[in-house]
Amino acid sequence: MSAGPQVTILLVDDDPLLRGLARELLEHLGYQVEVAGGGAEAMELLRRLPQVGLVVLDYWLAGEDGSEVLAALKAQDPGVRVLVASGFFDPQEVERLKEAGALGIIHKPFRLAALEARIKQALAGQPGF
Repeated sequence: MSAGPQVTILLVDDDPLLRGLARELLEHLGYQVEVAGGGAEAMELLRRLPQVGLVVLDYWLAGEDGSEVLAALKAQDPGVRVLVASGFFDPQEVERLKEAGALGIIHKPFRLAALEARIKQALAGQPGF
């Protein structure tokens, strides 16, 4: 739709069904999508794919803390743009994510218009909390 194939999004979610659905939404919006099921896989893909424009990171990964994965991604690539996804964020979590370097948050379940708007905002470097 609005994005070109030059923009690659790295989608990190441990739920295969949700990962597949989110991938379809992102591809429908015109993005190239790479997927990872957890933090280690995301770090490896980020290392191998320097053209990643944005990471959409599930906050609640099985056995992993989303804040720690965010910190590891930022340590590996300080310039990486990360949107953190979850069904619920309490205000303290939002503050921690800001401090850790997240560019914004997005609520699950994803709604196409909201997802598109938040991604465009993130790709433009504008925080979205």
